[in-house]
Amino acid sequence: MAGLELEAVRVWIGNHEILKGVDLNVAKGECLALLGPSGCGKTTTLRVIAGFTKAQQGQVRVAGRNVADTPPNKRNVGLVFQDYALFPHMTIAENVGYGLRMRRLPKAEIASRVSEALAMVQLEHVAERFPANLSGGQRQRVALARALVIKPDILLLDEPLGALDRKLRDQMQVELKQLQRRSGITTIIVTHDQEEALSLADRVAVMFNGAIREIGTPEVLYETPRSRAVMDFLGTSNIVLANLATPGIMVLPNGVQLARPQVLANTGTTATLGIRPEHVQLVAGAASADTMTADLIECVYKGGLVEVHGRLADGSAIQINTTAAQAAAHGLSSQGATIRFRFPPERLQILAE
Repeated sequence: MAGLELEAVRVWIGNHEILKGVDLNVAKGECLALLGPSGCGKTTTLRVIAGFTKAQQGQVRVAGRNVADTPPNKRNVGLVFQDYALFPHMTIAENVGYGLRMRRLPKAEIASRVSEALAMVQLEHVAERFPANLSGGQRQRVALARALVIKPDILLLDEPLGALDRKLRDQMQVELKQLQRRSGITTIIVTHDQEEALSLADRVAVMFNGAIREIGTPEVLYETPRSRAVMDFLGTSNIVLANLATPGIMVLPNGVQLARPQVLANTGTTATLGIRPEHVQLVAGAASADTMTADLIECVYKGGLVEVHGRLADGSAIQINTTAAQAAAHGLSSQGATIRFRFPPERLQILAE
């Protein structure tokens, strides 16, 4: 059973089309991230699901029910904002139970469900405190508990970790992923943070200009994107133009020929290739037929990895991610040193412009 279905959803503001026929099918219990740059339409999509924005065309179904004409307070949707939106004058228990009081549930049931929700986010001990007395991470978990306590059909998270510092955000990513799996609630996360989307979601939908460009598992989208736009947006990439001189052979600008039997583009055309910095291989010793060279511009130490930045003979840039030990072993310690590297053919992705 689908947890969420969007069918040909279109939204205009004045003469400007914000959503251009968005189709989306999210399975019950699945966590999906809507990822894209500012202005791509991801927040508008979330607002359409929540009922705050009405789609001029298309269908919206939550848990199998058509909710296109249902007001927000009747949709049984849990919503968590980036800024938490907690009531400062209410205790944590009162904040979490607010939605239940609005539904006029019995006091005993409210107390029981609030206790259960706080236990789920491991905050039972702060029930009588006020939001101002909690850390940012604790307030975010309270906001999650408040959204979960109503037992929503779908949970919507709008930039849920954007207000946290880096270390706390990394910690909360793990906690949020575990919480979503335990609750089994269909979850939609809106974010512009690529790492957050890849870390949290079962699938990621990448949006540009009001439409979903690609959708798939984090591994598929990162490792084998179909378009240059998606590859560029999902992390760092090296882009190379190659000539497909003969079937299955890619000829790079410096004359290096790489065999790729599964190449499907027409022979004689130019293909746009992409490869991640961590997939480029440093080469030691004498050059071989598939070795390329670049002048070292800079090595940037980032703890667990070193970014090796170089420039090819044609002036284009190349980035290789490796370890400090590997960089030292290949003599990459001073500007102007020669970087020898190769592109594993199986790691090169042929991209649509």
